[in-house]
Amino acid sequence: MLKKIFCLVILLFATTLLYADVISFNASVDKKTVALNDSFIYSITISGDGHNLPEHQIGNMIEFNRFGTSTSQSMSIINGKTNASITYKYTLGPKKVGKFTIPPATIKYNGRTYSTESIGIEVTPAKNIQSVSGSNTRQTNTSQRSSTNPHGKAFVKASVNKTTIYENEKLIYKFKFYTNINLLSNPEYYPPDFGGFWNDGSKPKDRYEVIDGSNYYVNEVNTVLYPVGTGLKTIAPTKLKIAVMDFSSSDDDLFSVFSNMSRGRTKVLETNPIDINVIALPKDGRPSGFSGAVGDFKIESSIDKQTVQTNEAVTLTIAVTGDGNMKSVSDIYFADYSGFKKYDTVISKSEDNLKEFKIIFIPQFPGKKEIPSATVSFFNPKKKQYETIKTQPKMIIINGSPVYDSDYYAEESKAKSSSKDINYNKQIENIKQFKGHLVRKPSFYLVFVPFIILLLTIFTYKKIQTSPFNRKKYTSSAAEIQRLLEKAKFEVSKNNLNSSLNLIYQALMEIITIKTGLVTDNLSKAQINEKLLESETSEVYISKIMEIHDKLNFYKFASVTPDKDSLNGLIDIVKSLI
Repeated sequence: MLKKIFCLVILLFATTLLYADVISFNASVDKKTVALNDSFIYSITISGDGHNLPEHQIGNMIEFNRFGTSTSQSMSIINGKTNASITYKYTLGPKKVGKFTIPPATIKYNGRTYSTESIGIEVTPAKNIQSVSGSNTRQTNTSQRSSTNPHGKAFVKASVNKTTIYENEKLIYKFKFYTNINLLSNPEYYPPDFGGFWNDGSKPKDRYEVIDGSNYYVNEVNTVLYPVGTGLKTIAPTKLKIAVMDFSSSDDDLFSVFSNMSRGRTKVLETNPIDINVIALPKDGRPSGFSGAVGDFKIESSIDKQTVQTNEAVTLTIAVTGDGNMKSVSDIYFADYSGFKKYDTVISKSEDNLKEFKIIFIPQFPGKKEIPSATVSFFNPKKKQYETIKTQPKMIIINGSPVYDSDYYAEESKAKSSSKDINYNKQIENIKQFKGHLVRKPSFYLVFVPFIILLLTIFTYKKIQTSPFNRKKYTSSAAEIQRLLEKAKFEVSKNNLNSSLNLIYQALMEIITIKTGLVTDNLSKAQINEKLLESETSEVYISKIMEIHDKLNFYKFASVTPDKDSLNGLIDIVKSLI
């Protein structure tokens, strides 16, 4: 009996070990002591099964300004198992001096709630930054608001690097706060929601700047944006609340002045809105493999081994680097890879100026063979033209015996059959041809009539069932699409944005299935486009579907989650396709 209990305990312990560490969740900061006029990075990392990493919730951090968020992710495949890691980086700035605590962040996974440790932060008085002397560095800005008193001035500016951009092109929004007066506490920063743009994170920095002979301390926040759609878009004002000493007393008494200095006067500085004109990418010269990438990129590739056996995996790593919308680089194209089995492309790393892809090739025949060049097409806004970059082919040495799959055997069988037919025809070439009917009584052919009718019935039924215009099937699928989109809208209202994205994607796949009569979950973008063309769907309709497909894939690999307005807009567009 004791032995059985011991075995049971060992079994339970082994099961616990088996399912332990399926998810890893932790938080950290790059510094635990920070000056009042400095910033720090609060990082949250989630690692585990790459197919379903959960969303996280951060605690209330009212003692800190939140300047922006960026995301980096990586993925690896080991022995067929996919592992992924995603890191969210929050740039925070303290509002006042003291000791504060960042509360735990939480996630929900498999019915359980996981929490990080709380983190203590000590905020010290503002540090001095070396003044930069020199000529006036004033730039043309869209907006400027100021607050003055007898002892100095404070004002804000907002600007963008350009006011006319292409869709998917990077836009830099700069907010600057200038001051040469004493503040009672760090300012409170209220950025706009950037509706109509993807917000790819913000980075603050501090410096001194000389304007009209006066030295100003400058807090600058640079935010990277990407427009959603085309047309005129407006960036709402940025607001900054400051507390300054009150010198407004009309009493000349020295003691009265000192007593007023202990009081603070709150001012809200606000920039003007900025209009951005977003223009569509040109259609002329657009490459066939173009998937929406915009920027100026370079490409490199490497392989993990140069000598392999047949049916042994070779991993090709492709790194795309450059300046631009790295999130829009989502597709790698190969013109031909005959002699290899190729698995789906996996994004293994995604950063601000880098995206790394991994593709597995399995050689089927021995000898020397090249892994073909990979190409990426993009639109270069500086040159205002499309470009295509490609990698160098990789030569590998393959040992072992040929591996024939079912497709190869089918081709071989067809070739042998053709060869036999040719030989047989040669053998009977000189035989006297048979003349007349094979069966002299025509009534004999009536035997085949029931079989012909049965075949026609089966064919007709199958055609109706797979037809895009099958009313019963269409009605059922349309109801399912409506259900998915309503659920997606509900998830948006609950701020479950990634769940909403998945539901919108399912709805789009259902629409494509209705049009093609095929299950399209495992089809590539090019295959989906081909099947839609075969179904005689209009080019305008196909163009809409592929545009939404590209946007959903863009969101899927983006480093930040889309905003609610963008998701609700996508839901409405997909509804219009039903």
